[in-house]
Amino acid sequence: MNTQLANRLSTVSFVGLWGSAAIFSKWGLEHGEVVPLLIFRYLIAIIALIAFCIYKKQHFFPQNTSWRYVALTGFLLIGCYSLFYFFALQYGISPGLLATILALQPILTFFITEKHFSKIKLFGLLLSFLGIICLVYTSLFVKQLSLLSITFALICLVAITIGAIMQRKIKENPVQIMPLQYSIALIGFALVIPLQGFNFDMNFGFWMPTIWLGLVISVVAQLLFYYLLQSGNVVNVTSLFYLVPVVTLILDYIIFSSSLSGFDYVGICAILAGVYLVYRPTKNTVS
Repeated sequence: MNTQLANRLSTVSFVGLWGSAAIFSKWGLEHGEVVPLLIFRYLIAIIALIAFCIYKKQHFFPQNTSWRYVALTGFLLIGCYSLFYFFALQYGISPGLLATILALQPILTFFITEKHFSKIKLFGLLLSFLGIICLVYTSLFVKQLSLLSITFALICLVAITIGAIMQRKIKENPVQIMPLQYSIALIGFALVIPLQGFNFDMNFGFWMPTIWLGLVISVVAQLLFYYLLQSGNVVNVTSLFYLVPVVTLILDYIIFSSSLSGFDYVGICAILAGVYLVYRPTKNTVS
């Protein structure tokens, strides 16, 4: 299999799997609180990754990169992002507004990492951002916003932006760094148990989504994300997150029979067009 085909298959798989995360998170949170869901999710992922490394006789600890650098990256990209994402929702922000705030991430990454400004790529990012707003406009201000929820959302945005840029510089096999990153995240989750509690239902409705999030999202999808970061431009890769709400919307329509409005269709078209412009090869770069 050539590299181009492998990248395309990885891209499609990543977007499809990552888009299912919101559906399974919603399901799991109906039967448990945030902290136990996150702890069991990443504990399952760690066990699976270490078992795989032992089976393949591979290291499950970074060999050529500072463990402090790897741990800090995991703390931001996994721990802070996951925790503050759920906290923002818990403290009153609407899913629509949170999705809109996080949709700024590829644009921030663009201005931080790009030395030469491609006007076409920037236009594509902005077009996709407008598409996100079209998808979520009805839920932007459903609830009364609190300063705490906005603060958590902004921390989440900063964490994933810096974390993705840092992760791009790690060249090791992702399997060797993820156990350490997830362990650091677990420590962070455990520290907030006294503040958040640890209640969950011991039933299928909690464990099925938790296992899916642990194995499929935190292992398979995360490995694909790291693979794409290592093999591509960080702005191009992070712009794929614009496609995630589209997949989630489609799955929500199929599973929960949610209706699609005219703005939804406009938003989907804008996102697809914007991501196409980001990935569209250009011969000349305008600086």
